[in-house]
Amino acid sequence: MNKNVLRLFFKPLTILNKFTAKDSRLIFFYSNLGFRDNVKAMYDYLIEEKFNMGYKFVVSINDYEDYKDNAPENVTFVNNKEGIKYFMKAKYAFYCFGKYPIKPSKKQKVVNLWHGMPLKKIGNMESGLEKIDYNFFTDIVSTSELFNPILMKSFNCNEKQVIITGQPRNDEMFKENPIMDGAVRRGADKVILWLPTYRNEEKDFPTPVLTERQALELNEMLKLRNAKLIVKIHPLQKLSGEMKKYSYIEFVTQEQLNKSEMTVYSLLRAADALITDYSSVYFDFMMLDRPIGFTVDDIEEYKKNRGFVFENPYDYMPGYKISNYGDVLSFIEDVIEGNDRYAKERRELNKKINFYNDGKSCERVVAKVFRRHNS
Repeated sequence: MNKNVLRLFFKPLTILNKFTAKDSRLIFFYSNLGFRDNVKAMYDYLIEEKFNMGYKFVVSINDYEDYKDNAPENVTFVNNKEGIKYFMKAKYAFYCFGKYPIKPSKKQKVVNLWHGMPLKKIGNMESGLEKIDYNFFTDIVSTSELFNPILMKSFNCNEKQVIITGQPRNDEMFKENPIMDGAVRRGADKVILWLPTYRNEEKDFPTPVLTERQALELNEMLKLRNAKLIVKIHPLQKLSGEMKKYSYIEFVTQEQLNKSEMTVYSLLRAADALITDYSSVYFDFMMLDRPIGFTVDDIEEYKKNRGFVFENPYDYMPGYKISNYGDVLSFIEDVIEGNDRYAKERRELNKKINFYNDGKSCERVVAKVFRRHNS
């Protein structure tokens, strides 16, 4: 079913939602791209705080069958079709991937947790998407005043809808977990995490500026220095063949993380440095004050096709610019040697990117959403 047909289907549900009685003890969670990221972090926090003892939880996700048989007390997992009726009954709702295009009633708090502060254009800022309605929430989370106008423009929402809380998923980076960190590091002196952005094309190798042949050479260099490179493959990225196994380069999928009860933020916490391109995850990693390398081999093409929210994206990329394999080697060598060339620039920019630099984002969301709505 295409998006235009879906919008027609959901339009009358907005009217119905206005007249549907809300259950003040029902909290609803939604995702159409796996139970992860900000919505999972928010759910986990509320479970830890035993909100499910006073509220009923309904979790509507595409992979609900993986969770339904081991649900905690007062928690129900359903598919996304069945989830519609629960959404319209819930007083509180959270989402970060996908959403029901149903306008919240005045009796609801619907929180768009999204999945990262944008460097790339999103929503109404993207070419050809300027007239699409993305505003199906009462609140959207932000990390600082820098991003407030960008979110307002991207989702065509007003200033009162934007709440500066930080992102729930980032809280995990501040939790001490030496056992999990040890499982990630496996005795390596240095760990570099590589998070390539999704590309809408089938790839032979998951990383830019690095070929399979070069990976063999890099593996030997890492072995000599007792350093490890972890490449987390984007959940949507299609690969044309099986990945080779290397002793000091590890390729990790979302499925593998789920089985290990880890997240990308478990990896970030354990990593000494990050390589990425235009993924918003580096804004999060800046909170840990560790080196970042940016692969920029296709930045001009990306600027032309997708575009960036800032006129000059380089002003917001405080780290090494990697255009080829030689740059990869230089960056990793600096990480191993402890040379952090962009520390001052990164720290100054982080003050603008992340108003809060702690592990209390979930706590702030609860304070804003539940207490404000009940006051």
